[in-house]
Amino acid sequence: MAQDRVPHAYLFTGPAGAGKYTTALALAAAMNCERAPGEGCGACAPCERIAAGIHPDVQTLERQGPSQTIPIEVIRKQVISSLGLPPHEGRARLYLIEEATSLLDPSANALLKTLEEPPARTHFVLCTGSPGELLPTIRSRCQRILFQPPEALDGEASGEEASARAVLDLLEVAGTGDRLKLALIADAMAASSGERHSAARAVRFLAQRLHLRACEAARAGEVRRAAAIAAQARLALDCEWALGEHNANAQLAVDRLVREVDAAARQAAGS
Repeated sequence: MAQDRVPHAYLFTGPAGAGKYTTALALAAAMNCERAPGEGCGACAPCERIAAGIHPDVQTLERQGPSQTIPIEVIRKQVISSLGLPPHEGRARLYLIEEATSLLDPSANALLKTLEEPPARTHFVLCTGSPGELLPTIRSRCQRILFQPPEALDGEASGEEASARAVLDLLEVAGTGDRLKLALIADAMAASSGERHSAARAVRFLAQRLHLRACEAARAGEVRRAAAIAAQARLALDCEWALGEHNANAQLAVDRLVREVDAAARQAAGS
């Protein structure tokens, strides 16, 4: 970055919880930061908008439907339609993909054409825990960065302790819309040994904590608040069911749950 030689496409690979997507957001901030270009200050307007997911030049391609895949319509709407235009307000435009294996084949092929000849000041960051499932032509057009699994958040805590702490963090952060913090929390919740059952335990713990909060609100006569928290608990139970019974991808399922809990908390606060 200091030499202005950032490649047009990165492929961040590594296990759940390794910080691939959070690093992608940090890269976007560093490339567009006003106060500390090349590093990112986290406090200027561009850094804050990137963290909140509302910067017009930093877009995470949207997954859709129960399968949480990226159809070709998303590539056309979010990528191809804007390629002929310069960045709206930043120095660089970045397209981020939280899990690149969610690209359907037509989507991957449509993206491939763009990766071959991207416009100036346009960059892509694809994140995945399973690079072997991507098209070889996609992999060959990206500079690959390998992420190692974190042993623990503080070097001593077990995976389950780290995920439990992440659940408690989510209860504090939910409703803020802080995309960077929420992504870190989702990584930590999904990181326990990198296993689906470990992620399910973190999600079950979240459901239990939300249930207790809903009961407390009900006892205090706060009926609307109790109902809103109970709805969040139901989201967690649905996620646990998907992980345990339908072998859902742990990272994708937890990412979606964290976003849904945050959105539900914001909606409840607005009402």
